[in-house]
Amino acid sequence: MIRYFIYFVFLNIVFVFNCSADELRVTSDNLEVDRKNKISIFSGNVYANNADIEIWSEMLIIKYNEDESGIKQLNAKKSVKIINEGITATGTIGEYYPDNDTLNLYGEVVVLENNNYVKCDELYLDLKNSTSIMKSVSSKRVEAYIVNN
Repeated sequence: MIRYFIYFVFLNIVFVFNCSADELRVTSDNLEVDRKNKISIFSGNVYANNADIEIWSEMLIIKYNEDESGIKQLNAKKSVKIINEGITATGTIGEYYPDNDTLNLYGEVVVLENNNYVKCDELYLDLKNSTSIMKSVSSKRVEAYIVNN
């Protein structure tokens, strides 16, 4: 039984690291795999990266597509920090959809690039087309500081 368990965990880890055309590397304190629901939950000091993006958080939930040939969605929770092409974004919750290369951040969002920043409550970012929408749903408004670089 122990041999089967070790084999099962090993296969899941291999699957996680090779689940899409872009390699995804994940480190964390804990890993929980739910094959039935096609999810892996990394928790505690999570760091994930591939050639394009780096993600830090306290929890990262990876949802696989139906045929388990790739990642459908990444959900990062608590103290989320994402770096992509020199832009750093932080928030409470992050959602990344690799198929359409979109990223959503929620909760006290701050986006930094060079000496510029934007603060808002929600960020919707289309990485492929380099477009973004920033919203504030609280009594605060979207705040931006832009320096002529």
